[in-house]
Amino acid sequence: MLRVEELFEAMPNLARKGINPPLFIISTRLYPEKAPKLIEKIRKWLPNSDFLLIASDSNAFPPLQPLVRDNVRHLIINPESTHLLNIDRESAQFRTVVTKLIEGRPLKICDYLKPGTETYEFRVSSSDQKEELIAGLEDLISGSGPEIELLRQKGALLVDEMFENALYGAPHEKNGASIYAKGQLRQVDSKENIVLRYGFDGECIAMEMEDSWGSLSPDAVLECLATNHDSHEICEEAGGRGLFIIWRFLDHLHVHIDPGRQTVVGGQVKLVTAENLIEKKGFHITTCRTN
Repeated sequence: MLRVEELFEAMPNLARKGINPPLFIISTRLYPEKAPKLIEKIRKWLPNSDFLLIASDSNAFPPLQPLVRDNVRHLIINPESTHLLNIDRESAQFRTVVTKLIEGRPLKICDYLKPGTETYEFRVSSSDQKEELIAGLEDLISGSGPEIELLRQKGALLVDEMFENALYGAPHEKNGASIYAKGQLRQVDSKENIVLRYGFDGECIAMEMEDSWGSLSPDAVLECLATNHDSHEICEEAGGRGLFIIWRFLDHLHVHIDPGRQTVVGGQVKLVTAENLIEKKGFHITTCRTN
């Protein structure tokens, strides 16, 4: 592992040789507080590299405004707790994340679930479907006991917020004005695509909502998360309230944006964390790569 000084010395040589690592993995023990200029200096020489921050759940959660400044869109919380059901599973998920970031592919709900877990997809055609979709997820989470019941409650809340965001928060005029008022009866146009997906593997629920507006921007998403975390204020821009609630109740958030065409918001909640509203949580904010 290179020290910071060695890394800085190596970067000009990498740039001169045309070597541009697609991804740097950096510990939050180093950035953003101990080496606040680290990302800026790397980007000076290697502007096309992406960055993944790793934070331990036993350490303080990093401030997020520096990530906004440096456009760092990926944060993973490394679990060190002894109550984890399957350490190998966590390692496999980490490898999947790294591979997808290097290849420029977005996360999908199957990446959170055990291999072979069935996932379900529902095309939304009306605002009247919300209760039916929530009930379907609740029925899917089989079992009994307080942890299972809390998982159902979290799942129901998340589907509610994702549904509201997709139907009322995402549609905007070109000038940024909302097209639909929240709560109004709404039929989804045949040209519009709103899809809910979810799955449950006995230990984890994963879900995502896709809309065909692509009205979010990665900068706005990151700013929203940072504002809510660092100042404890709910920003209303870019669907800020709903996005904040989704991030707060998920264990991990992913947002994938194809500007003007598609937004996917999703993530996972584990059974082992169902009874807690964990404060330290990660996110991935990705966009379609342009050739």
